[in-house]
Amino acid sequence: MSQQKQQVTLKRALGFWQSFGIAVGLVVAGTTMVSLNFNFGAIGPGFIIPAAIAGLVSILVATSYAELAAAIPGAGMIADYTKAAMGKGMSIFGVLTGYIVLISTAGACECYVGGQCAEYLIGIDYKLFALICLVVFLVINLLGVESLGKSQIVLTFGMIAVLVVLGIGGLLGIGTVAEAHSVPVAPNGWGAVWTGMGAGIWLYIGIEYICPMAEEVINPQKNVPRAMIAGVITIFVADMLFGEAMLRYVPSLDMLTSSDVPQLVAAESMYGTVGVVLVSIATVFAGGSSADSHMAGVPRMLYGLARDGLLPGIFAYLHPKFRTPWVAIFATFALMMIPFIIGVDISKLMDMVNMACTAWLVSYLMIQVDVIILRKKYPDLHRPFKSPLYPVPQIISIIMILYAIWGMGTEIMLKTLPFEIAFILYAVIWVKFKMKEPFFQRVPLEEMKKEIHIKFDDREKEIEA
Repeated sequence: MSQQKQQVTLKRALGFWQSFGIAVGLVVAGTTMVSLNFNFGAIGPGFIIPAAIAGLVSILVATSYAELAAAIPGAGMIADYTKAAMGKGMSIFGVLTGYIVLISTAGACECYVGGQCAEYLIGIDYKLFALICLVVFLVINLLGVESLGKSQIVLTFGMIAVLVVLGIGGLLGIGTVAEAHSVPVAPNGWGAVWTGMGAGIWLYIGIEYICPMAEEVINPQKNVPRAMIAGVITIFVADMLFGEAMLRYVPSLDMLTSSDVPQLVAAESMYGTVGVVLVSIATVFAGGSSADSHMAGVPRMLYGLARDGLLPGIFAYLHPKFRTPWVAIFATFALMMIPFIIGVDISKLMDMVNMACTAWLVSYLMIQVDVIILRKKYPDLHRPFKSPLYPVPQIISIIMILYAIWGMGTEIMLKTLPFEIAFILYAVIWVKFKMKEPFFQRVPLEEMKKEIHIKFDDREKEIEA
């Protein structure tokens, strides 16, 4: 009994601002900076419309995540929710499709983008800089959740501040190096505006990354939803300020769509060398914060799966001193190294981003279905936070997510399909042949809640002491 009480558990130490930093830190990433400016160039000022719609959808999706995270605050996140709603097989598939494609494709590219800016600033090779970033954030995540929370606050507020200051300055014409000019709302036609939903979603996708850390968040039923909703609003305001401002100064929109670093083209058009330096620093922060968040969120999901026997048990190992899932963190680091190993070039960035986004949106669909199933199956479940106006947010989210996936195009969907097939096959083999259980075998929520509450009770006493 005493041995069980002393088992190593995750440490709850993240307040609202740390939670906000982790949620926003992944979203405002290096690839987001590229995507934001690329799509303003491709669509024009009208990109604010799909960006606003995507922001609303992201808030609706966030309320579903917040409801599930408050009711089932486990490190497994989508794995825990789906296990109770659709069974163990779909639980494995949800984690793998949503997050393994992401970190294996766009994950390292976040540091690539930051590396290109570092190369401009100090002349270091962008791939070397990206590798150094990954190693630094590997160490930060190994050392404990407090180190992670502090680093995210610095990185997040640094990059948001740069976007907001330059955006407001550009709109007001303060200190700019060129004369502002008008740009048609939809220079490439309204069709481009209405199909920009997928691109808009990428501005916010990942806001749910705080959910797998719910076991480490103080007062998660309040801080998790607040962090996500505040994050979406903050990102929309900062991105739109910068995007709408820079379009007034860029000589040609084609300059944004033909550059690997369109955010630097935009900054130079507005503020010359000073703008380039500031946005380069912000992009380095963005790439770093994204890598930091990847190595925080994904290992917790792998840990949650392994803790429940849905992945090899070694992924459930927690370091006895730092109480972080070391094996899962090293595995995530290895997956993020794939682009380095196979030699992926920065020119493939948008393809990799779109593949990651498509796979990620599949997991978003699953979350909406999870909420609907669990509301019907467990109507009396204590839900400290409830998605308002249920089931309207879930239905709207499902429709808009499907529309966003369609907007990615057939080519991207076909490139993503082999990953989806591989993950389904792995889930079938693990559940049906390794565990010898039905693929859709649900885990009774009563068992999961009992386990979670025991762990939380123990940690509350520890925190109070």
